[in-house]
Amino acid sequence: MNEMMNRSNLKVLGTSSSLGGYFLEIKVTGECKFAGDVDCQSLSLTGETAVSGSLRMEKLKMTGELSVKKRMEGGMLRGHGEVQAGSVSARQLKFSGSLEVGGDCEAEELQVSGALRIKGLLSAETLQLTLYGPSSAAEVGGSTITVKRSKTKTLLHLGQGQDMVFTSGLIEGDYVELQNTYAGTVRGEKIIIGPGCVIQLVEYRDYLEIHKSATVLEQRKYVK
Repeated sequence: MNEMMNRSNLKVLGTSSSLGGYFLEIKVTGECKFAGDVDCQSLSLTGETAVSGSLRMEKLKMTGELSVKKRMEGGMLRGHGEVQAGSVSARQLKFSGSLEVGGDCEAEELQVSGALRIKGLLSAETLQLTLYGPSSAAEVGGSTITVKRSKTKTLLHLGQGQDMVFTSGLIEGDYVELQNTYAGTVRGEKIIIGPGCVIQLVEYRDYLEIHKSATVLEQRKYVK
């Protein structure tokens, strides 16, 4: 209680900077740079925000660009634009645009429409990716994993001149449904390999469906 009472609100209009610290609500309309860690209850962003340290908040609503040098974590993160972070941890992440994470990206529920690049593990209980541009993750894990190509034109020029393909070394989940995916290994209970996929190895337990235009070099059925 005392910690919450000691927090203040921060409102930025135009261009400003801050050392960081603890806040209740942060509202940025314009451009703001934080020199250190930021901990707040809610962050509302329209414009550009850069955090030199870590960012922790319960709620994020953004339209624009957000860069976090270290860890970004929170409860409900929503918005569209561009996000760059060292690592991401959230309860719910719903985002459209470009998402680039230098390490792991994890959430209970993750929905991304756009292009993402995750250099570490991409994990979520429910993961839904709609491709508007080339995307990748070192590994993917979850309960329900769905990767599909957008049926509309590219978003924010993310896919111009490039294939809208998702690439990963390993994709593992209970239910896995893929389109336009290049992967080394896909493993799960029920797996649907859709059009545009090239998979080195599929390991499944209960069900496997492969589209006629997909390529699967090797498939194995396993028993736990």
